[in-house]
Amino acid sequence: MFSKLIVLLLFKKLKTIFKEKMLNDEIKIRALGLVYNQTMPGTYALVMGECEGNRRFSVTVGEPEAQSIALKLNNRTPARPLTHDLINNLLITFGAWLEKVVIYDMINEVFYSELHILRGEENIIVDARTSDAVALAIRCESPIYIKEEILNIVGIFIDPESESQQPHHRKLPEDLDEITDEDLKFISSSELQQLLDRAVHEEYYELAVRIRNEKDGRN
Repeated sequence: MFSKLIVLLLFKKLKTIFKEKMLNDEIKIRALGLVYNQTMPGTYALVMGECEGNRRFSVTVGEPEAQSIALKLNNRTPARPLTHDLINNLLITFGAWLEKVVIYDMINEVFYSELHILRGEENIIVDARTSDAVALAIRCESPIYIKEEILNIVGIFIDPESESQQPHHRKLPEDLDEITDEDLKFISSSELQQLLDRAVHEEYYELAVRIRNEKDGRN
């Protein structure tokens, strides 16, 4: 009986050590914004950055995922649940929640991700496309991680001082279709927010994404 207790305690200790090692190998990241992909129509580059550092990289996402992410980043609620809202609602209905998303591998420049789902004492790991995994994590407000060895390969260091420069003022075109990224650099933060509200209200989602990117770049 005593030997079984020792084995059980040892197993729990090893499990804790293994979990801590796994966490140490993972870097927490967050979504910074979306950029329309000019070379692949219908796709966007989702810019990700480490939470405690200045390295960034991008993940290619489709238009549905981009729309879901943009709405959440801009604190907008769709009239009806989108696909990732539906998945989140299903998790809640069945007493589960998304603990985290982990980008665990990269093969031929394609990221591989896992959903870590908790239901009671059960930890369920589900393979998922990175675009869906990140979109769901943002929708569920769950943390996103990437393996350190992958970030060491794809991460690009961004100098924070180069992003903190404030632009001069410029008058914007009245037509939202005519607003360029260069125009956005020359208006104030308050004007950016007003323009963002207008773009989302009038369903100019691509412009809303570009405005969000400009706002994030100034923070």
